[in-house]
Amino acid sequence: MLLFPPRANESIEFFLQGHRRETIIVRTLEWLFVAALVFYSTAIWSHKITGKLHPWIVWVFGIGLAADTCGTLFLCVISTVRWTVTLHTFSGILSIVIMAVHFIWALLAIQVGGRFEDHFKKFSVHAWIIWLVAFLSGIPIG
Repeated sequence: MLLFPPRANESIEFFLQGHRRETIIVRTLEWLFVAALVFYSTAIWSHKITGKLHPWIVWVFGIGLAADTCGTLFLCVISTVRWTVTLHTFSGILSIVIMAVHFIWALLAIQVGGRFEDHFKKFSVHAWIIWLVAFLSGIPIG
């Protein structure tokens, strides 16, 4: 029986026993992709339901893009595995590019309106589905 609580570094070492530090870091970073799913979905479906691209929707979309990009970059930096072309890597790279272009398109739609908003409305769900394929294809890997 312990009379005094363990020092902070001892409790961390106890927690990490049997776990690889990288696994804990990766599991933490995976939450960035869940956040991206929530923010992207909120933005895309709020726009679809209201039929109007509000500035708050663009902000939410931008937060989703930031979470997705940060998660991807961080995982690429700490990855010790050589990249191979799979459905997940292909759709992941494609979806980040599409979402970045889509975000720029949303900014233009807010600033200019007209045909930019029409195109955003036309392609937003398709872009989201492509992103969702990348998200879902990463689940078996994780």
